[in-house]
Amino acid sequence: MRVIKAIVLIIIFNFSFLFSQSTQRPKNIILLIGDGMGANYVSAAVLHFPNNPFRRFTSIGFSITCAADNLLTDSAAGATAISTGYRTNYYYVGVDTLGNPLTNIFEEAERLNKSTGLVVTCTVTHATPAAFVSHVISRKEETAIAKQFLEKDIDVVIGGGAKYFHETEASSSIINGFDILKNKGYDIYRNANELLASQPNNKFYALLEDEQLPRAKDRNYSLADLTKKVLPVLSQSDNGFVMMVEGSQIDWGGHENNQDYLMTELNDFCGAIDAALNFAEENGNTLVIITADHETGGMSINDGKPDGSNITLKFTTTGHSAEMVGVFAKGPGEELFRGVFDNYMIGRNLFQLLNPDLQF
Repeated sequence: MRVIKAIVLIIIFNFSFLFSQSTQRPKNIILLIGDGMGANYVSAAVLHFPNNPFRRFTSIGFSITCAADNLLTDSAAGATAISTGYRTNYYYVGVDTLGNPLTNIFEEAERLNKSTGLVVTCTVTHATPAAFVSHVISRKEETAIAKQFLEKDIDVVIGGGAKYFHETEASSSIINGFDILKNKGYDIYRNANELLASQPNNKFYALLEDEQLPRAKDRNYSLADLTKKVLPVLSQSDNGFVMMVEGSQIDWGGHENNQDYLMTELNDFCGAIDAALNFAEENGNTLVIITADHETGGMSINDGKPDGSNITLKFTTTGHSAEMVGVFAKGPGEELFRGVFDNYMIGRNLFQLLNPDLQF
């Protein structure tokens, strides 16, 4: 019996060794999150947008999005599962179910001397981006989240939420967050025109609005434009980078049951996906992953023409649903994201690609 057990252990060990040896590790990781973008949203994009980027992916999976304490998750718990490899409670950001901080993929990347950056269309202190930076027990603690941004060394940050950085309380005194960033060597961009007219080659913060960015239809720039501003800066690192891009307001269109809002934001997000894939194809050694934190609206496609025009969307809720979300991957390590799996496995696989020696 002991001999049999020993043989089994050797087989398991050798399988793990071969698996880790055969899995190619990327130098760069670009993670794009369509907030609220269930598989049904992807169907709408594939049907309605002729040149949608989802057909460009070679590995596809499905993620089960539950929170630790609820079948229906929110962006805080959903993004924490992706960023840390652990499920947590509803509203919790970057902490476990007991409130203890969890290491996220940005922190691990920085430990490995990789560059990090994020681009969002909400406030940078909102639930999804916060899960890659901060550790709080409520997503509503945006002032505390902003303070934790100031304590980190993320190379590029683009989004809204400037009001949380005008003044932040630290050591019983009021300190201007932008002064802190300048003292740490960051360039600061305070509006989109200033950013788009520049060619950044240094780490920077671009907090373009006090609140969230305007809707895609009301902007004269796209999420792809912002994404392209980040990539040259992060690419300066010889050790590679980890980047997160969020189509934040796809979710808000779902909450409003607003087809035009949803589809416009989804199209804007598709442009950012194309930008990421084009970078990966031109530069190589880059894994591009698309997923969502949850589905919003319980949406279905109820009518339309065979060419995808005139589609009609219907909704069953103004909240979230437990629908699975798609996971699309292309590049070194993409095979880890095939099949049906829990959302925290996205995070665990990302950690393994960064550092195969990590154990969960």
